Amino acid sequence: MPSTGELILQHSLNILDNPKYVSYTDKSWARAYEPMQSLSVHSVVDQEGISHATFDPAFLPLCEDEEEKRVSEPAHPPNNRFWRLESESDVEHWWHTEISDIVLSAWAQFPAIVQTCHTKPLRDVNISENVDSTYGVYIGNQRFPVAIGEMKRNLINDREWQSGNLGTAQQKLARELRG
Repeated sequence: MPSTGELILQHSLNILDNPKYVSYTDKSWARAYEPMQSLSVHSVVDQEGISHATFDPAFLPLCEDEEEKRVSEPAHPPNNRFWRLESESDVEHWWHTEISDIVLSAWAQFPAIVQTCHTKPLRDVNISENVDSTYGVYIGNQRFPVAIGEMKRNLINDREWQSGNLGTAQQKLARELRG
């Protein structure tokens, strides 16, 4: 059985059909947030146009032996299949199968990260909105957020984020991410 580290470094062989539909956002509750003025982007686009992302600066550093423990955990590759990203639900299914499930195998213990879908954000204040994905860790009887995900289809304009100059659609997304 391959390790989590081996699968994370592998590119999926599954065929992906992306018709490039865009799902925009304009949630009324997000309008209360100020526009982002200073961006901290964790990706770069190289001269060939390939995006490279590093999430390390966005999270706390791993403990000394943690990386070795996590990447050596056994993991199952996704089943062979064909994907078509017709709807946001299709994007969510692809994300969980091809990315999240593999990464979470590294976080099954030491402590475990628990993922949920379409639930309230993990916060002290009770709000009416749901988020598409939450990743959290239990400490005692309390669950603390590690990451929250909101699925959109082809909405992110990497050129605008890289330049730090967000247009209207990207500002709406940024306000939603802020909330």
